[in-house]
Amino acid sequence: MSTATTTEVRTGFGAAILLGIGDDDNIACVAEHDAETEDEARRWIEQTLPTTAMPDWVHQRPHGTAGAFLFAIYTEGIRVHDGRGESRWENYPDDAPEHTADLIDGTVRWWPREDTQR
Repeated sequence: MSTATTTEVRTGFGAAILLGIGDDDNIACVAEHDAETEDEARRWIEQTLPTTAMPDWVHQRPHGTAGAFLFAIYTEGIRVHDGRGESRWENYPDDAPEHTADLIDGTVRWWPREDTQR
């Protein structure tokens, strides 16, 4: 009996809303979306990030949401499905740029921002 699993690969753009706490900028993935185009990935982030809530466990920490923040990323790549219900995102090509957005005063801001460049 073989234990090998079938791998399905889907290409496109992977977008994710991530949770950071303090200096740790990637504690957990809160939401993710596989998009066919870069524009779709950006639109999903711009619509989803402002309405995404902190996970319940963050509110239950001794200091609540202090030091916790949500941010978003998207990059070109492939979604690889390994076996039943397991998948991972891989940048493709390996050096594909990662686009990052923060939520500042309720507005999605993409990095690098022109006002921070010298």
